[in-house]
Amino acid sequence: MAVRVEKYSSMSHHNLKSQFTKWQKKQSGTVLVTVLLVVVFVAILVVEVNTTVTRQANLNRNLMHRDQAYSYLNGMEELAKIYLSKAFELQKEETVHLGQEWAQQDITFPIDGGVMSAKIIDMQSCLNLNSLSVIDKGTKGTKGNPSSGGGLSPLGADQNQVTTSEEILTTLLEKIIDNSEVQPSALAAAARDWVDSDLTPSGPDGVEDLYYQGLEIPYLTANGPIAHVSELRAIKSFDKKTYERLRHYVCVLPDEKNNKLNVNTIPMEKAELLYAALGGKINQNEVNKLISERPEKGYEMQEFWDKVGSAKTVKKHLKQRIDVTSSYFLMDSKAEIDNTKVYMKTLFVKEENNNFKVVSRYFGKE
Repeated sequence: MAVRVEKYSSMSHHNLKSQFTKWQKKQSGTVLVTVLLVVVFVAILVVEVNTTVTRQANLNRNLMHRDQAYSYLNGMEELAKIYLSKAFELQKEETVHLGQEWAQQDITFPIDGGVMSAKIIDMQSCLNLNSLSVIDKGTKGTKGNPSSGGGLSPLGADQNQVTTSEEILTTLLEKIIDNSEVQPSALAAAARDWVDSDLTPSGPDGVEDLYYQGLEIPYLTANGPIAHVSELRAIKSFDKKTYERLRHYVCVLPDEKNNKLNVNTIPMEKAELLYAALGGKINQNEVNKLISERPEKGYEMQEFWDKVGSAKTVKKHLKQRIDVTSSYFLMDSKAEIDNTKVYMKTLFVKEENNNFKVVSRYFGKE
């Protein structure tokens, strides 16, 4: 009996030892997995912390460079005012042309860690959209009776009358847009209704609040000056293609009565604008020739009409829109520090004694 107990005890001990060995192996595997999980977690944490720190450092550096670039551009703005004043002080004549010092392209200055550049553009070499609602004296529109006076169309005025800027815009759209499903006159009328101060549609193609309120996402017309050319995209039928084709020919100025086009500063790439301003009555090749053969110091007014030759074919109200002087100039500037780029556009107005005042500024490439 004692032998059996001893044999049983020996077997039990052996089994316990075997089970303990298996348990030890299992525990070793669990510890190894735990250690590996801890190592992986720590590695991920280190990578995440490093990424966050790097991202924050880059953000702080970019913010610092942005503020630094902004300060540089403010300095460029002051320099441009002095530059414009000095350029016109040297000119005894009132004529503004591309042979003057202000018209240099891409004035570049080295700065700490980068470069700064700017160019000055005459803003009367483009059609001021805010003048679309201005009815000039002597205008003879094709939709209704002629106006008896100038100024903005008052509430209740004859909205069937085509304004001079509306006529120019219609001719320009006819020239530059191909295969459009929308009539150029309808586009021009819609743009006019966007800026005029009344709620009466201008002719059969005009659109006011009633149309925009019926859209899926309703809104109202501005019934006031356009702040940026991109606002055209909110106007009926001005799709992306139409906008991209037109935007280089038009601009927005705060003074809606500043509606003259300077024939001395319209570049060849905007020759279609001069064609439209002359009523589309002169061959485009002849218009291109007027620009390519422009005198070094620009045209005088009578000299320009002598060059046109067929001035009698240009309507009087259109001739009144042609000029050789300018009051508004835009500084298009950029500051680049490392990989940070800041774009700024500043609009100046020329006042008495060749003083230039900042009218507006905005940031962005376009």
